[in-house]
Amino acid sequence: MNRAALSILMTATLLLAQGCGNRMWEDGKDTASTTFNYVFDTAPTARPYHDTAEIPVIELNYRAADTLYANVTREELTPESALFVRRFVNRQDPGDNAIFGYVMAEQVADRLVQHGMLVTEGEPNVTDFSYAAGVTPDDYRKTGSNITGSTKPLPPRAAKLTGSYVIGEDYVYMTAKVVRLVDSAVVSAHNWVLPVTDNIRQMLPQLRTDEGLTPTVKTSFGQ
Repeated sequence: MNRAALSILMTATLLLAQGCGNRMWEDGKDTASTTFNYVFDTAPTARPYHDTAEIPVIELNYRAADTLYANVTREELTPESALFVRRFVNRQDPGDNAIFGYVMAEQVADRLVQHGMLVTEGEPNVTDFSYAAGVTPDDYRKTGSNITGSTKPLPPRAAKLTGSYVIGEDYVYMTAKVVRLVDSAVVSAHNWVLPVTDNIRQMLPQLRTDEGLTPTVKTSFGQ
């Protein structure tokens, strides 16, 4: 084979290899693009905990208070109805006096104040647990149902805000109720969750991990 023919053969081989290489690159781009989209897909794949953890706890409690307020009708309580607040208790340990229960109750109560509810300090009066003289439950039902027959003014009925929580691994499960005192009727209730963040841990001593971990390997040489 002369030198000219050899040169032509080598050139053709290089062009063919280049074409195959380009074809492989084009095919590979589709595969790579698919892999990239799979790995870096914008669809959420993390647990909802991560999204919830970014929301301030007070905002989550305010949302819960908004729901509690929205479920109370004027027939059940009026703007003049006193609302007494109790700290939220640990369902697993009612004797737990952690600051968490006080802070959560205060945040929910503060939001109810913003809605115009009459949150009242102190303890209910004995009279809050009974109907006024000459007043019966039927009088309130008639008023709420727009039934004529009772035109006398009815005194507002007091209520209390109570709540509890259960500590989980990633969440604290919250529940709150607005309970009317005169008949123990639950006029509103709501459940929600709070993520176990560093701030939550500081308010719940049982979740603090300041003690650290005990090493499982030898960290010094003996004599």
